[in-house]
Amino acid sequence: MAIAGGLGAVAGWFFPGFQHHLYSEPDFRAAPAAGRKLLALRLFCLLAAGVCLAAAFRPDFYNSGPAALTGAFLLVYVALSSTDFDRRRIPNKLTYPAFIAAIAMCWAWPDRSVEEILLGTAAGLGAAVILVGLGLLFGGGGMGLGIGDGKLMLLMGATVGWPGILPALLYGMLGAGVVAIVLLISKGRRATFSYGPYLAAGAALVMLVPGLR
Repeated sequence: MAIAGGLGAVAGWFFPGFQHHLYSEPDFRAAPAAGRKLLALRLFCLLAAGVCLAAAFRPDFYNSGPAALTGAFLLVYVALSSTDFDRRRIPNKLTYPAFIAAIAMCWAWPDRSVEEILLGTAAGLGAAVILVGLGLLFGGGGMGLGIGDGKLMLLMGATVGWPGILPALLYGMLGAGVVAIVLLISKGRRATFSYGPYLAAGAALVMLVPGLR
C-alpha cells in the first residue's frame, strides 16, 4: 500500500510536465504549464495519484490484479483532471484508449459483471447526451458542460458500471455544483469552470468504496 502510494505520488509529480503532449491544439502543445501553475498541477497530481494508488492497494480491498486495474484507471482520472484544470481539455489521446481498455477488461472486475459494465456505459452515454445537450442548448459558456465532459461520462460508465454510474455522476455533479456556485457569486458569468475533475472524483469514490454503488 505504501509503495503503491509512493509510486503514484512520483508519477503524479512528473505527469504535468509532459501532459501538454496530449493536447490536439498546436498552441497548447507548444506552451507547457510553467511557474506557479505547473507547481499547483504537480502538487495536485502528487496528492491525488498517491492517495488513489494507496487506496487501490489497501489490504482489505481487491486482490493484486483488480487492484492494479483499479489503480490504472484512477491514474487516468487524475491525468484527465490535471489537463482539465490546465486547459479545460479532456484529451482524446487519453480518453479513447482508456475507454477501449475499460471495455476490453470489463470481464476482470470481481464485483461487477460484463452486463453491468455495458449497461453503465449506456447510462453514461445517455447522461452525456442529456447533460451536454442541455449545456449547449442553454449556452452555459465557460460554466457549461462540454463535449469532453460527455466523453468522460462515457468512460465513467465503462469503469464503474451499473448502478455505480448513478452515484458517481451524483457525487461529481454535487461537488462541481458547490464550486460553480461559489465562482458565480464571486466572479459572475465571466467565470470559467472545469467539471471534469469533479466528475472524475465521483468515479474514483465509487470505484474505491464499493458500498456506494
